[in-house]
Amino acid sequence: MKSFAIIVLLILASIVLMGNELNLYFGNPHSHTSYSDGTGFPEEAYSFAKEVPDLDFLAVTDHAYYFAQKLPDGRDKLAATIEAAKEASSQLFAAFAGFEWTATGTGHINVYGTSDWTDRVKSDLWDLYDWVIERGAVGQFNHPVRDFGDNFKEFQYSPEADLCMNLIEVGNGNWWENDTIIDEMFSAYIDALGKGWHVGATLGQDNHKPNWGVANDSRTVVYATDLSEESILEAFMKRRTYATEDNNIKIHFSTEEAFMGDIVYDVDQAELRILIEDTAHDPLETVKIFSRDGLFAKFLVDSHELDLRIRANIETGFQYFFIYVRGSDGEEAVSSPIWFQRSNPVHLYNPSAYPESVKPGENLTLSFQISNLSSEEASSMIQITNLSGEIYSEAVILEKLESKIVNLQRTVEAQDGVISFFLDSVPYSSITLNIRSEDSLNVLLDRSHVNYASDRRGKFEAVLEGSGHKYSTADRIFKEGELNTIDVLIIPLPGAGGSFERLKMLMPQQVEMIKQFVLNGGTLIITGSGDEISSDVVATYNKLIEEMGISNRYEATITSEETELDGILFDGLSDLRGESIDHEYGQGRVFLFPGDPFTDDVVDHNSELIYRLFR
Repeated sequence: MKSFAIIVLLILASIVLMGNELNLYFGNPHSHTSYSDGTGFPEEAYSFAKEVPDLDFLAVTDHAYYFAQKLPDGRDKLAATIEAAKEASSQLFAAFAGFEWTATGTGHINVYGTSDWTDRVKSDLWDLYDWVIERGAVGQFNHPVRDFGDNFKEFQYSPEADLCMNLIEVGNGNWWENDTIIDEMFSAYIDALGKGWHVGATLGQDNHKPNWGVANDSRTVVYATDLSEESILEAFMKRRTYATEDNNIKIHFSTEEAFMGDIVYDVDQAELRILIEDTAHDPLETVKIFSRDGLFAKFLVDSHELDLRIRANIETGFQYFFIYVRGSDGEEAVSSPIWFQRSNPVHLYNPSAYPESVKPGENLTLSFQISNLSSEEASSMIQITNLSGEIYSEAVILEKLESKIVNLQRTVEAQDGVISFFLDSVPYSSITLNIRSEDSLNVLLDRSHVNYASDRRGKFEAVLEGSGHKYSTADRIFKEGELNTIDVLIIPLPGAGGSFERLKMLMPQQVEMIKQFVLNGGTLIITGSGDEISSDVVATYNKLIEEMGISNRYEATITSEETELDGILFDGLSDLRGESIDHEYGQGRVFLFPGDPFTDDVVDHNSELIYRLFR
């Protein structure tokens, strides 16, 4: 990252800016009426919006699953909305219609530029992509937050769908507070771009009340040739957009040969040209340039204008840059990217490794997606390297618009700290792994049995990772083989919460897995609880202890208070019958504690114990 402080305006008037032949229009591409779950009729929405200052266009995008019921006069609701839009449009205002496809668990998508519609009953996500492609329409990922689903199958990339899914909301909302660009949507924007999607930034008010355009100052801004539905949709398709909470900020982002939303091929360097202008009483505060690699540059601005040129080296086969602006009043704006790609249509996206914290000899999975963006067969050579050199290569041939996820199994080496991915010797991306020492420990805490205090172990995790160990949690019942790479398994006795007692019990299959884990050399730690626990539940843990030949038994809870025994401070205490807490079983060891010594409330006191157990 580069950081700059801009005190004076940089004037470079001699440079001709790309996109100067286009006009700037502010509008709202996402709103609703009573044709779905909103208020009023499309005619009212368009009539109202035409009178709103600083609003040049409005799209009414009612939920399509309401369209199955026709209007009282027999008309289709989308057809009626299109008719109302045509009547409302003028040289000074563009009214147009779309619809919102909504699927619980997946997400919501706006579709523009069609005379018919589909809904979640008729189409799933993949069907919708095909439907939009067939019609040459424009798609927009709406409000990408987890409240609405899995963000379109985690933004799983499709080269063919990428041709029609041209937009994504980085902000959404019709509340009076103007904070519509939120971190979760901004992060989803970055996620979609990293997965390979060529999407432009938008912001919709998503009005469900009769406040079309006046709910706040949030707008989508487009660069278009004129103020008509045809030109606005062309701008959507070409991603000539930016999202803003400020209804009059002007953002111009270009290079020597491209404008925001464009794709540039086979260049090694680009001059990013940024021109931002707001009103004199509304100064800028921060301007950031983001790339595929994260924050590329940051500028502190003491002016309502910024005219900037900055050189960027294009060092990978797939790169992009976009602009983020924050005013002194806190209002934000986000531009669409400019992409820089190699002309070979085969590209590699979203490389990852699981797990990322490993030690030599362990296994991990390298995963990435490779896609052919052309309508013809294409080939490429995949190369993967570590710090010592090439570790994998393969020539691939992909059918037209084919995309596939590749998973490679690898046994970790000490040189795997940086794994780099290439196509035809062109670098694409690198991932960094935490290669731990061979004597470090993999510590797993069981959270799958409603375990006591399982969410209050931040300090414990920090201590273990600070010592070079790996700490993870089991949030679901572990399955056969999942303990093979674990060195220490911690099982707190369950707490009083939860509605199903059966979930708290150790089932016979789990008992056998845990016994085998210890027999093979693992360390098992069971901690008592300060919560009441039923005799039926605790009996399943005592059965495990008994089958390992250990005479100790857990009985009723003694106290939920912090209690010190033999120099160890416990967070709550159970009645643990038996003298020793340290036992051998096979090649492994078992430690039974009457209470929990690892929660945030007591762990600082137990540093000597932690050192003995995890050295």
